[in-house]
Amino acid sequence: MPAKTTYNFPFAQYPAVRTAVLLCIGIVLSSVWMPDPFWIFVTTSIFLALSFLFHRITKTTLNPYMGTLSVFFYLLLIVSFGFFRGVQTSPQNYEALEQHFLGAFEDEEVYWHGKLTDAHLNANRTLSLFMTIDSVSIDPAIPTFKHGFKTQIRFFGANEQIQNTAQPGSHITVKASVQQIPNRRNPSDFNVQAWLNGQGIYIQGNGVEIISINKEPTIFTWGWWRTNLRIGIDRVFATEQAELAKAIMIGYKAGLEREVRQNFSRAGLAHIMAVSGMHVGFVLFPLWLIIPYFWNFRFGKWVGLTIIVVVLFMYAGVTGFSPSVQRASVFAFFIAIARLFQKRSDTINLTGVAALVILLIDPQSLFAVGFIMSFTAVLVIFTTLPIIQGAFPPKVRYKTPAKIAQLILISVAIQLALLPILIDLFQEFSLIGPILNSIAAPITQVLFIWGFATTALGYVLPNSAYILNIPANYLVALLDWLTGFSAALPGSYLTLHLKSGWLYVVWFTLFATLASLYTPAIRWKWAIAFLVALGIYTSDVTLKSVSSTHAQITFFDVGQGDAVLIQTPSGKNILYDTGVFTPFGNSGERVLLPHLRARGITRLDAVFLSHPHADHIGGIISLLDNVEIDAIYDSGFQYHSAIFSGYRVAASNRNVPVIEVSVGDEIDLCPFMKFLVLGPLPTVRSTNPNEQSIVLMVVYGEDRLLLTGDAEHEAERELANTFGDFLQADILKAGHHGSRTSSQDYFLEWVKPQKTVVSNALRNRYGHPHPDATARIHEHSEQVRFTALEGAIKYKMTGNGIEWIDWR
Repeated sequence: MPAKTTYNFPFAQYPAVRTAVLLCIGIVLSSVWMPDPFWIFVTTSIFLALSFLFHRITKTTLNPYMGTLSVFFYLLLIVSFGFFRGVQTSPQNYEALEQHFLGAFEDEEVYWHGKLTDAHLNANRTLSLFMTIDSVSIDPAIPTFKHGFKTQIRFFGANEQIQNTAQPGSHITVKASVQQIPNRRNPSDFNVQAWLNGQGIYIQGNGVEIISINKEPTIFTWGWWRTNLRIGIDRVFATEQAELAKAIMIGYKAGLEREVRQNFSRAGLAHIMAVSGMHVGFVLFPLWLIIPYFWNFRFGKWVGLTIIVVVLFMYAGVTGFSPSVQRASVFAFFIAIARLFQKRSDTINLTGVAALVILLIDPQSLFAVGFIMSFTAVLVIFTTLPIIQGAFPPKVRYKTPAKIAQLILISVAIQLALLPILIDLFQEFSLIGPILNSIAAPITQVLFIWGFATTALGYVLPNSAYILNIPANYLVALLDWLTGFSAALPGSYLTLHLKSGWLYVVWFTLFATLASLYTPAIRWKWAIAFLVALGIYTSDVTLKSVSSTHAQITFFDVGQGDAVLIQTPSGKNILYDTGVFTPFGNSGERVLLPHLRARGITRLDAVFLSHPHADHIGGIISLLDNVEIDAIYDSGFQYHSAIFSGYRVAASNRNVPVIEVSVGDEIDLCPFMKFLVLGPLPTVRSTNPNEQSIVLMVVYGEDRLLLTGDAEHEAERELANTFGDFLQADILKAGHHGSRTSSQDYFLEWVKPQKTVVSNALRNRYGHPHPDATARIHEHSEQVRFTALEGAIKYKMTGNGIEWIDWR
């Protein structure tokens, strides 16, 4: 009978990996428990002393038990040190500072003194100044609050003068009002607060003016280098290609149009604009080719290493020391040492060293998406590369066609490994990405090296550099066209929704199974773990899909407009109004589509457009362009506007029926719910579109929701006279954003709402909600909520009572 085989991971062979894992355990522990740092320091010191003591005893007595104790306390020392560093850098440390500062200065215009670390001007002309503050004062010359912290100050509609004045690296004084970083306004909005908190920023300011520049940036500041490099790229690239060139070469994406970013994401090439290990490889490629020349003279190896260190450090600095660049730079540094001094390198250990360096500098990097994605990609390469190479016969394994095929397969493996993260954060997964990567990578490499060479030449011979850079302009244009074309192809990407957090466990066990294929002692254990995780995931998803016995109502925050999503127990999705339209965008593309994608909703069973004003139908064309709509219901009121005519034409072109409803109609959308049309009533004679709004009563069991569009006093009077106590509702969406002409007593007396929602912008030119209307609503309603104050508002209709949902 063969002996039973076991497997133990050779941690002793990978000391850097072992140390990094233990450090991570300590950092994770600090995220759930925050004791006094002093006692953690004391505990860490005790573990250090005990580890040293037992190590000394082991050396003198050769007692194996003492050696075991020495190792045990050494392991505890690493965990404890990670715990200590995690507590030291925890975001919770900033809460007291934030509360104290906001309590003293919130909404006040004060003077901020400090160093400008970076400045970003986006496509909407919003200039963001990122500063390290020394002090804040009410009077420009007398510091009131002396405390170092980071902040972001925004100048809206920034002009060229402000942009040119704001030079990173300079010490400046800025007049700005103090603001708390706002929470997300809608469930699927980009979480700006979390993004800024991840950079150590907990306080924000709205800029008024730059008062003075106290100290110009110097060559010894990263701000100087970053600014001059951006100027240099602008100098040699055409205006049409400069912003994308800066994104590809140095990761500066502030000036990119939203559509360009979206195209790169859907084409699976977003990583080209996020400075990563690939870019570090491009930087080192020319130096790598000449390393053999450094072997030929006395101090050549040290000269070569110095050059490589300087180049890596400079590139990491001008790109902001992102986790992926730090990881790749540390990795490249040790690889370069091995190649220069002709030593053997251990890639797995080097990955552990890279993680250690990053985590020792900033332990909170462990929770950053960039860190997680970067190291996940590297681990996937380590685990899948032997399997992929082993699939090719030795005779062809290292030939060009096989290498290209291997590159595509590795790209597929990385994309698949990142699938849960991509779904969770971006709700999109590119199918065409692995193929495009094999085309875009060499184009990007040539563009990168060529672009940097001509940028450097541009400081000496700008005209010649501009002409010599024409090929790089064409390469940028080619990448722009390639991503735009690919993203527009049917089926090039999938819109997905993370249905259960168990998908992360499924994916981890799947790749662990693949990594252990050549290790018989553990591969079946991982395979069983994968099957168990898959079973739990499937059960969780199934239970969630069949156990929904309620309807969910979401009142979106679309500013000065309306948009309400009704999700029924049978899985139907109905939208009542589509938000606002402005020359700068619409609620469809900014709010509704991101929400639908995040929840895997690709089809709307019905869209009700209460009346044809732009603050209610503003997003309909974007919705028609991006999701399947079974039918649109409107009041039939004819209106002369470009957006109304445009939506009718767009619906006709897509064969989406537009159905005119009238009072008394019952729309059959869900077997468990009733959708009753109560208006517009024929007795309302007004030609005001507001008075002709669709009034919809939604009934689920004992629960009732009343949506009135912008109905004003005449429509409300006729509704009260016609329906009386039938108007009673548990939830009322207040008419016309809480205007004085709506929410009349004679209407509210019949509705008797438990909860009323008012949808409006915080500061709007109409003065909504009007104090008189607000007083009447409060008098007749048990609870009143405003989207202007809370953002999106969600309720659950259980059929036997209404429950508020805290979506944050």
